[in-house]
Amino acid sequence: MATGAIRVKGLKELTRDFKKISKDLSKEVTRELKDAAEPVRTGAEQLALGQIRNMTPRWAAMRIGVSAAQGRVYMVPQARRAGGSGRANLKGLLLDRAMDPALEQHADEVKDNINDVLGHIFDHNGF
Repeated sequence: MATGAIRVKGLKELTRDFKKISKDLSKEVTRELKDAAEPVRTGAEQLALGQIRNMTPRWAAMRIGVSAAQGRVYMVPQARRAGGSGRANLKGLLLDRAMDPALEQHADEVKDNINDVLGHIFDHNGF
């Protein structure tokens, strides 16, 4: 797991319970959580291009994923290649120079986004 993280206590249980209520609600939560993490993705891509020498846009591109089973929202490089990137140190460089700093820069924004997401879902669904 990456060194930087924003913890949402009870996210795993909440997503599990939403899935029991409705698949559509579960999909909505997943979509909204991805949107809440979008500023970190954008920031990490920009930092990767600016802070890592010889970084190409293809390898700087990130994607956001949601694991409801683990109660996690995560970010990984979008590009894949059998056998890795060809740069043994790329994982460490991306974490240290792009991903963790982007999370740190946008932590307050992500927290606000998650609060807004949960508030919207609760209001919209009568909770």
